[in-house]
Amino acid sequence: MVLASIIFCIIILVCEFAFAIEDSEQQTSLVSLTILPFARLGIVDANVQETLIQDVNSEIKFDQGAVELAAQKPTLIIDANKRWKLTAHTSGFNGPYPKDANDLMLKDASAEHVENGFIDFKSLSAKDQEVASFSAGVKNENHPCQYKILLDYAKDLPGTYTATVTFTLSTQGA
Repeated sequence: MVLASIIFCIIILVCEFAFAIEDSEQQTSLVSLTILPFARLGIVDANVQETLIQDVNSEIKFDQGAVELAAQKPTLIIDANKRWKLTAHTSGFNGPYPKDANDLMLKDASAEHVENGFIDFKSLSAKDQEVASFSAGVKNENHPCQYKILLDYAKDLPGTYTATVTFTLSTQGA
């Protein structure tokens, strides 16, 4: 009976020892995210217009040689995750009489990233011109712009003149 009790105790100890040994195994998982260059350009108050009527204010604008359209119209909103550049070009004017495309001017009133761009009024053309740029990404960066149209009593005959301006935001470099 003593032998049976000893064997029983040994079996219990072996069983407890067997349960006390841990078993483990490891596997790995690789997580990968590829982020490509990204740029988003928003535009608020894209369409701007002005009507010159026969009054003192219009005469002053003609005498000064230009009419400035509403400030902060349009406002461009830039999101980019790397170096970016904003450019603009115009289709030129459509109207009942010829009007020089260079008569349309633009400025970017933003205090950010317009060093090489349109900090002051600059004539637009059919060729893309840099309005603003930056060497890193930005989020919700506002660029309130303003148009100015040159006027000349002798050249600007009555009628409605429209021009399309195309803004392009692109990421650059590697």
